[in-house]
Amino acid sequence: MNRTESKAFPVFCSILFRNACVVLVVLVTLFGASNARAGCGDPTKAVSSPPTAWLNHSSGGQAHDQDEEKTSPTIVGLWHLKYTASDGSPFLESFKTWHSDGTEFENAFLPPMGGNVCFGVWKTAGHLTVKLHHVGLMFNPDGSIRATFTVDEVDSVAADNKTYSGTFDFKVFDPNGNQVAEVKGTTAGTRITVD
Repeated sequence: MNRTESKAFPVFCSILFRNACVVLVVLVTLFGASNARAGCGDPTKAVSSPPTAWLNHSSGGQAHDQDEEKTSPTIVGLWHLKYTASDGSPFLESFKTWHSDGTEFENAFLPPMGGNVCFGVWKTAGHLTVKLHHVGLMFNPDGSIRATFTVDEVDSVAADNKTYSGTFDFKVFDPNGNQVAEVKGTTAGTRITVD
């Protein structure tokens, strides 16, 4: 091997090793994400929600965002939501985002394995009141669809634009479309803000 080849060989190996590492990281990322599942899980088998003491909805005496104070009350934004069944028992807790285009996104405080993310559509139903139709999937441990569900809500935003409350009707359907469960109750949302 001549001097030029002996100097080029370590540089070539270094570049080859670096490129191999990049390819490996990309492959691990792609194949690791392939096990992700969507849906809002199975609230009928929910375990207790994780502690959320870190979630502080108030500004602790700090000034509120000036833009928030200038706007009219609206459901649009990010909320911490608690569902309570009609018998008074806790049903579900989630983070919910209402978008101005009439779509909604929810991340339930449920294990991702069954599916904890789902979507809905909403429209104005009166002064400070909205109607939501939410749909989702529930999964078997093998990844097959076990059931579908709907959640229909009517929610009203408080005049202070910091909370909302309403009612919900949660229905579960087997793969053949037969209703197998229903839970009704109330909703209580608290706005999450920058401040």
